[in-house]
Amino acid sequence: MGFTHIRLEKRDGVAHLILARPDKLNALGFGPESNRSEIVRALAQADADPDVGAILISAEGRAFCAGGDLSGLPRMDAAVQDERLIAMVDGFHLSVRQTAKPVIAAVHGACLGAGLGFIAQCDFVLAADDARFGLPEGRFGHPGGPELVPLVGQAWAKFLILTGEPIGAQRAAEIGLALLVLERECLLPGALELAQRIARMPRDAVRLNKAAIDRAGEAGGRAAARVAGRAGDLITKTRSHLAKAPDGRLFDDILKAEGPQGLKQAQTQQYTESWLEHYVDLPH
Repeated sequence: MGFTHIRLEKRDGVAHLILARPDKLNALGFGPESNRSEIVRALAQADADPDVGAILISAEGRAFCAGGDLSGLPRMDAAVQDERLIAMVDGFHLSVRQTAKPVIAAVHGACLGAGLGFIAQCDFVLAADDARFGLPEGRFGHPGGPELVPLVGQAWAKFLILTGEPIGAQRAAEIGLALLVLERECLLPGALELAQRIARMPRDAVRLNKAAIDRAGEAGGRAAARVAGRAGDLITKTRSHLAKAPDGRLFDDILKAEGPQGLKQAQTQQYTESWLEHYVDLPH
């Protein structure tokens, strides 16, 4: 069974999963025919392949992943629908985390919202110097911050979701979201070389060492943080249909009437200039 929204290639012990919806900025969809479903299937296929020792994820086009693709989803008018949506996201994240072989994300351009939640499940994140990370959904009343707390701490998780402002690649590395920043032209070669080096290591030891470290992280609080945070996320999501733009209109109504572009225009009423860039001297 082939793929429609991604590609899966194999070379030198590395399975290379490529997000291939550049026209949609690789936004993550929902349902059995979506790119989320294909990513889960590709990861399982690579994980089961004895010739694969590491998995690399990259993306085509100008963005790694611009967020979630809600097209085709019915309007969420009941709490049970919001609960199912969050459960689908959790199931996707669990599939990434439970991949036994190391997963490396090579991120360029925008990595926002659902894309940020996705890479937070990977073992390594390498960022191109043009990468931007953020949770813009906070600007229209949606959740998304708790998943990041074990990685970046409470203050940065709050900043990202409460302002919706993105951060640059260097800042992401400083706060623990990315392992390393590479020049854009070096991103894929560098990520591939790292994956190939890991693939040359003793396979059982790699799998067991990864599992041991993951268990330590879960026992150290990440699992509990996920459970506690999701309860709050669900409440926030059920209230998101009441979120208003500064002009008093509901963001849900704006999205329905004017689409994503209308939503972006409404967000400019909140702010357009970067707070970080204004108050921090060093470029990040």
